[in-house]
Amino acid sequence: MKQRVDRVKVFHGTWAQGAEAEGPGSITIASLLDSMDWMPPTMIAENISKVIANMDRKKGRIFWRSFADRVHSPVLAHIKADLVDTYDRVGWYLTQFIGPVPEPYDPAMLECTGTDSRPVNSFLDDVAVMAAMAKQGLASKKDVRAFYKSQGKRYDGFREALLPGRDLLMQHAVPWVKTPKTWISVGCGTARDIEFVTGHVKAAGTKVILVDLSDALLDMARQRVIDLGLQTQVQLVEGDINDPKIRKQLPEADLVTCSYCLTMIPKWKDALKNMLDLVKPGGNLALIDFVTREGRESNWDQKLYKWWFAMDGVYFNREHVDWLRAQRSLSTIWYSEEESRVPYTPYYPTHYLYVGEKKAK
Repeated sequence: MKQRVDRVKVFHGTWAQGAEAEGPGSITIASLLDSMDWMPPTMIAENISKVIANMDRKKGRIFWRSFADRVHSPVLAHIKADLVDTYDRVGWYLTQFIGPVPEPYDPAMLECTGTDSRPVNSFLDDVAVMAAMAKQGLASKKDVRAFYKSQGKRYDGFREALLPGRDLLMQHAVPWVKTPKTWISVGCGTARDIEFVTGHVKAAGTKVILVDLSDALLDMARQRVIDLGLQTQVQLVEGDINDPKIRKQLPEADLVTCSYCLTMIPKWKDALKNMLDLVKPGGNLALIDFVTREGRESNWDQKLYKWWFAMDGVYFNREHVDWLRAQRSLSTIWYSEEESRVPYTPYYPTHYLYVGEKKAK
């Protein structure tokens, strides 16, 4: 090291700023150590985007270590780095990873943003939604269309807290770095998901197809699309993903997503098969939904959540996850489970995030 001290440059700042200072194509090795253990996904995305933008795309390698026992961030999952078998000599970190600059990979997409819009309800609005949910839960015959139509604009405000993690799924777990040209959103509802990634959709020029069986929700989705100025990029399709007539209207896509919808589809296996069939080879299938906690399915709290949500037509089922993991045509890129509180209750049900990549035939 002493003999090569002339090669050392000291830089005061973040490693992202240091990468920018060196310029495009200048970095062959980015040794990031464990710094990202302390960063939220947005910060990791911001820093990684700067580093990869200035790496040698052929020779470049990214290395990091972590206290986690696996890749700990969806942003890093898309680098597809290899686990280093040699144990960290510090004797503290559980994993080390190294990988080349992936292709296709547009680092600029990591810095795209949504609208920062956050639907907010008053307490009375939430009471009205909960009353509608209770009525739906007690009804012997469920009328899904009427249920959603009765809630109007209160729908998004209440579900913003009830359905967590959609921003993480859409902004960081979904690989926008691959600039998908076609995205099908199954069970799109009011198209709230598109607000999380408006910048991504515009920058990639993505054609978006929103599918839902509720005309009331699609009316709200249509207005949202107009407000976002995405009319030329978005198509709305009313119907059931399991209806052959609807299926024929849908093209193969680079990205297929389903947010908090699968647990409400009785023929969920058919729905998953149809979604997977729509994904192009090399494309991605991404889902987020409720589930019983892995390894704790028989616990009393998990049984309580399963029973309570079922009254509203939401059926927790670990077979959903098992099915996804068992598909030979899918490689799991990201999977995680988190707990979040249901508003106005002491309940903390689990939701999962899943992103898979369809293998080439």
